[in-house]
Amino acid sequence: MSTKNIVAIFIAIAMGVWLLSGDMGSNLANAAEDDQIQSAGEQTPFVRGIESVATTRNLYLEVRAQTEANRIVQVRSEVAGVVEALPGLKGTHVKQGDLLCKIAVDTRQSELDEARASLKSMQLEYNGIVDLKKRGLQSKINVSQANAKLEANKSRTKRAELALTKTEIRAPFAGVVEMQQVEIGDFLATGQVCVTLIEIDPMLAVGQVAEKNINSLALGDRVEVELITGDTYEGEVSFIARAPDSTTRAYPVEVTVADPDQKIRAGMTAQMRVPTGSEFAHLISPASLVLNDEGVVGIRIVENDFVRFVPVNIVGEDPGGVWVGGAPERAQIITVGQEDVFEGQMVRISLSPITSLVGLNR
Repeated sequence: MSTKNIVAIFIAIAMGVWLLSGDMGSNLANAAEDDQIQSAGEQTPFVRGIESVATTRNLYLEVRAQTEANRIVQVRSEVAGVVEALPGLKGTHVKQGDLLCKIAVDTRQSELDEARASLKSMQLEYNGIVDLKKRGLQSKINVSQANAKLEANKSRTKRAELALTKTEIRAPFAGVVEMQQVEIGDFLATGQVCVTLIEIDPMLAVGQVAEKNINSLALGDRVEVELITGDTYEGEVSFIARAPDSTTRAYPVEVTVADPDQKIRAGMTAQMRVPTGSEFAHLISPASLVLNDEGVVGIRIVENDFVRFVPVNIVGEDPGGVWVGGAPERAQIITVGQEDVFEGQMVRISLSPITSLVGLNR
């Protein structure tokens, strides 16, 4: 075999070895890359979540309150005398104008009769003097003096009428006699209390609102009032204090509630729900809430396969969970595994029911 043939064979063998080594290297590199991808896929955490769409929810300010009577009045006597009748017994329901206490008339009727007779006489005397004045037989001074006496008699008659009328003490408004301070036969002095009358329709729900929330209220706002008994009423904001309570630094607020059935009693514990607006909110399980490193309450969601922490605020409660605001209108919220992942981490999320996830994390 010639030298040229030996060299050619050697070159051919070398080229073959070179080509084979390139293919093998490429295959080994590809195999290593596949192993790395598979290993990365096996290390990607698996979480479970829900596809949540926010709904519009009305926001309310919850205020603890207590019911109070709209008016409590101590009905007092304007004349002195002995109580001879007491229709306004304790617990009696009365209408406006009903008789509460009856004081003995004594000499008041005779004093009124005397005053009326004197007034009639003085009126005739005055008319005669005026007639004479027209004929030039009386001076202006005599007419003025007669007129003064006539007016004095009118005033005396009016006082006698009022004194007689005031022997009957009547209800200034409809309500219930809460306290009865006297009995039949007692002497009632001028200004002394006969009964205490409480108005029961409408009633008031009185609470205190923190200074940060006080500007969310306005006179005339409709408010839901729930009593400790479970009964619910609707009222209207009728008073907002301009100065805070010196102890609590909160502002007193009153809500007027109609009570035609007279079921509300003063002093009952109540809860006022004051509407403050609306916002988009998600209904989630409280277990889905987490804290970030700064202690902020929020949820973890998945966006484009990466974890994101979203701060939220709790805007309400429901038998099915809690309503939270601040999250995107549509979000994949992590419900299982949210404590084990962190911001920016790639994850795999399943939105399937939990029964279909058995064994996926093994």
